[in-house]
Amino acid sequence: MKKYALLIIPLLVISCKKETPATDKKTDSIIVSEQSANISQNLKINQDTLKTSVNSKSEVTNGEIVKVVDGEKLPLLIDEKFTDKNQKLIIKIRNYENLNLKASVLPKNNTMNIRFNQIKTPDGKFDGPFGREISYKITKTGEVWLIIGKNLMADGDYVGEFSVRIE
Repeated sequence: MKKYALLIIPLLVISCKKETPATDKKTDSIIVSEQSANISQNLKINQDTLKTSVNSKSEVTNGEIVKVVDGEKLPLLIDEKFTDKNQKLIIKIRNYENLNLKASVLPKNNTMNIRFNQIKTPDGKFDGPFGREISYKITKTGEVWLIIGKNLMADGDYVGEFSVRIE
C-alpha cells in the first residue's frame, strides 16, 4: 500500500503543474491593456463633462464659505480649501428641480476629517449629519443648501483641499 502511495503522489504533483502556453498569457495581457486604456479614456471624458464651470458667488464670513450655484448647471464639481479647523462650506443650490440629490465630498488627503453636516431642503427643513456621500430625496423645487464641515465624531486633519461633486 505504501509503495502505491509513493508512486501516486509524484504523479499527482506532476499532473497539477500544468503550465499555460506563453501565447495565452500574451493575448490576455493585450486584451487587459486595451480594456484599461478604454476605461481610462472614458473616465477622463466623464470627469471633463462633470467639471462644469462654476459661476458661483463666494462669500467668506466668520469661517463660513458660502457658494451660490444654479441648479440648472448640474452636474458640477466645486474645488475648495479649508485653512482653519472651524471652517464650514455652505453650497446654496438655487432653482433645484430634481427629485433626488446626489453629492460627495472628495478630499485630496484621505485622512481629512470632512463630511456633509446638514442639508436644508426647499421647505426649510434641516437633516443630518451624513457621511462623505449623500443621496437625498427632495420633495419640492427651490433652494437646497449643503453644509460641509468637520466631523466631530472622528479624528483627522481639519485643513486641506477638497472637491464637492453634485449631481
